[in-house]
Amino acid sequence: MNTPFKLAFKRMPTPAFIIESSTGKLLSYNRNFEAFFEKFNATPATTWDTLCEDAATSANWQVLNETIRTGKIDRCESLIRVGDKLINMQLELQHLGESVLACVYETDHMDLSAAENTLLKFALTESSAGLWIWETDSDLVSCSKSIAILLGCSPEQTPRSTPEWHARVHPDDVKKLDTLVNEHVTHNQDYYEVEYRIRKDDLTYLWVKERGRTYTKNADGHIKKIIGFVVDISHQKALEEHLRNQATFDELTGLLTRGAALTHFKKQLGLAKRQYTPLTMAKIHLDANSRLLALPMEERNIAIQTSARYIYKKIREADVLARVEDDKLLLLLPNTSVRDAKTLLNHIINPTNDEQKLLKEGNSDSVDFCIGIATFPEDGESIEELALSANQAVEEGQAKQQKIVVN
Repeated sequence: MNTPFKLAFKRMPTPAFIIESSTGKLLSYNRNFEAFFEKFNATPATTWDTLCEDAATSANWQVLNETIRTGKIDRCESLIRVGDKLINMQLELQHLGESVLACVYETDHMDLSAAENTLLKFALTESSAGLWIWETDSDLVSCSKSIAILLGCSPEQTPRSTPEWHARVHPDDVKKLDTLVNEHVTHNQDYYEVEYRIRKDDLTYLWVKERGRTYTKNADGHIKKIIGFVVDISHQKALEEHLRNQATFDELTGLLTRGAALTHFKKQLGLAKRQYTPLTMAKIHLDANSRLLALPMEERNIAIQTSARYIYKKIREADVLARVEDDKLLLLLPNTSVRDAKTLLNHIINPTNDEQKLLKEGNSDSVDFCIGIATFPEDGESIEELALSANQAVEEGQAKQQKIVVN
């Protein structure tokens, strides 16, 4: 060890020692490491296996040295013998070629309250984040006060173990969370991130994003402690759901949009092909007489909305109805022949007196409806072909002033 390095090492404020790579022998330790032992009227051991309770023989050092050299571990926790006491210490390890530098941090009395001082405490309190530490060997979970606030409970009621944590997680999300964390521990990963729902004390669920990071490892390289945050992302999830609904459902009518309907249509077509069952598609023109075009936009929208709701109530549960144009709907009738389809559609274009009254109150009228029918496989073997065929039937019906036309 050269003189400048030796002086810097001796005066380091952090307790530290140097181990010979090939033998595990303690070559040197600084003043602060020595002072720590003096508190207990003890002197540091001379070899790694006599210093560390976890090391049974000198061979344990060779294994650890190799993991440090290859970069598989740079921090670990070990029980260090200090006189007749065993003290849990965090060691930060750096390979220097012929030796290893170990900087020591006592971790026996680690307290989350210390992590919540000043600015960090303010950040955790004012945000929707909560801090936790998990000791994998004992399965002890330590939660910050901010997690208690997040869950709406007292600090004493926060989860203290994995089963207690999982008891609050939504049943549909427990397996995902458990699998991801177990993989993190099993494969000695550095970091993981997962989203799930967790139950508050008022029995409501909130969405959280959990970010976990390996904090310390044992001398054998296995993860000993994981530290992480949970952040409330309920507002983000609500926005995502809103945007999904906007993309899936037409805002005016509440029916499926063209893109969303396509997925359902293709699924039903696939079933029809596999099961050799009939499939009928109907294109419904809500303004075949062009009456709605003369109405103000607000009244026209009310008419389209009224017509769509009326038709939706007349179809069966298995049928799929979508708005594909401003004044046109597309109806898919699974396991339905042309004859059965015409029967159903006749009920739509011939409402009862009460139904017709409700339609007119909403600026709609069944006399404006025109329907074109296409069937699988006669009129096409893809959704696009069936839709084109049904549209041609509608145009023909509109031209000939017919209510229902089969292509």
